Amino acid sequence: MDTDSNRPGALVGILGLYALAALGLLATGCNPDPGEVDEQVGYRTGLEPGEPNSGERGTVMVTEVMWSGSVTDSGRWDVSDVFIELKNESARPVNLSGWHLEVEGARNVTWRIPQSDRELLVGEHLFIAAKDSGCFPEPDLVLPELSFAYGEPFRITLLDADERLMEPAGDREAPPFAGGYDGFVSRSMEKVELMFGGRGSEPHSWHFHTDAEVEVPNDDRVDPGCRERTQASPGRPNSPDYSGAFSTGSFE
Repeated sequence: MDTDSNRPGALVGILGLYALAALGLLATGCNPDPGEVDEQVGYRTGLEPGEPNSGERGTVMVTEVMWSGSVTDSGRWDVSDVFIELKNESARPVNLSGWHLEVEGARNVTWRIPQSDRELLVGEHLFIAAKDSGCFPEPDLVLPELSFAYGEPFRITLLDADERLMEPAGDREAPPFAGGYDGFVSRSMEKVELMFGGRGSEPHSWHFHTDAEVEVPNDDRVDPGCRERTQASPGRPNSPDYSGAFSTGSFE
């Protein structure tokens, strides 16, 4: 038998149930079922042959830019003989198919890396040259439109296949951070080989290529007839900078 003292408690309990039901409806309205995977924005895993990968910022970096052209040992300067080097800094192989490479400055070029089954292995370098008939005869990719206005500001931007920013290099308004042709030798702009940090948009992250001795030659992908006067390390680890800052290897 109900009493006056029981009725308020029962009313509170009923109101509580209604409140929970309302919260459930509200939650359902704000968080609808996302549906199947093919109805969502996917993350490219690269598990299918030839499928490009998505990336996270800093996983693939611009590590060297030869913007000042090459010089043969006989002294012929070719300002159109240029390249850009990339390095896989992530913990897994990366398929760069469909990734975007932009060069902005006095000249603007946008290019997409063509479809390929090739994967850039962990720690591996890849270099993209304007041609394969100069001092860099065996580039990994050829981009005929690649060019720089000598000494003018440039900014290189790398984006993955889904247009996520991976790495910037250089500045649209500042002169090149390093590199150049001094009338005798042409040197590339190399990124300091540090294990942490070193943003490509900061001048202190870069240095002129040096001809300091290293255990493993890093100019073997430069034509033998250009190695004396074209100082660069396409597709290979960078040289030490003038301060001696140099580190290689993995976390292991």
